[in-house]
Amino acid sequence: MADMYMRNIRDWREGTIMLTFEEKGYYDELLNLIYLHDDLLPDNDALICRSMPVHTVTHRRLKQRLIDAGLIDIKNGFYRNKRASMEINRINELSIKNRTRAESRWTKSLKNKESGDATAMLKVKVNSESEGLVIKTEDSENAEKSGIQNHRKMQGCRGSTKCTIDQVLDPEGEIPEDYLAYAKQWGIGNPQRRFLDWAGWWLGENGRKAGARGWLQTWKSRVRKDADRQLAAGGDQQGSKRDRASATTDGARLALDRRRNRSREV
Repeated sequence: MADMYMRNIRDWREGTIMLTFEEKGYYDELLNLIYLHDDLLPDNDALICRSMPVHTVTHRRLKQRLIDAGLIDIKNGFYRNKRASMEINRINELSIKNRTRAESRWTKSLKNKESGDATAMLKVKVNSESEGLVIKTEDSENAEKSGIQNHRKMQGCRGSTKCTIDQVLDPEGEIPEDYLAYAKQWGIGNPQRRFLDWAGWWLGENGRKAGARGWLQTWKSRVRKDADRQLAAGGDQQGSKRDRASATTDGARLALDRRRNRSREV
């Protein structure tokens, strides 16, 4: 997804000189949506109208105007703009290169740390055994190795270092206690399912946050949004229940009045 892109002001003005002010505004917003959808904006009128927002009739009129002007076209069910497609490809290629370089630096740094830690642990082990202070068993050595691996894993995402979610959490495992406690604090229903959906989405996106603290803050933001949705949905349901109750009471009152009128006539 391209959050930013370059625009040549002179080319833009010359390319849109034939458009009205309204058409330019619609075209500008449509290009933003194409970039945000990574050149895969579907030809869905309802989606476009909600995203801008714009009335359906106005949207269809302006859409046809841009197609007639040759500024956009529809191919295989998606909006297409030649300049936008070229720019998005360039941005994605640059992003892949930067990601590859960062992963290469990360791997090299991790190997150096592992080599240094292994050398230090070997020296401690040799010195301790030579002095006769420590007698190591197979279980103690396995426990020590496990502790070293966990320590290295935590070091990999400490401070401001950005890392993917699977370097901090198990995306398919149990929700951590601090994550669960925050969800219960906000009254979130079925937090385990919400945690799996949230973690699975970020795993597919391959996003990076600033260490374990950054991922916890991302989860808290998701919990607060879900809590707002639950509150809004609960309010709508209560309102509809009150409306139904009011309608039932009014109906009963009218029926009672008709019965009284018939008795008076007799």
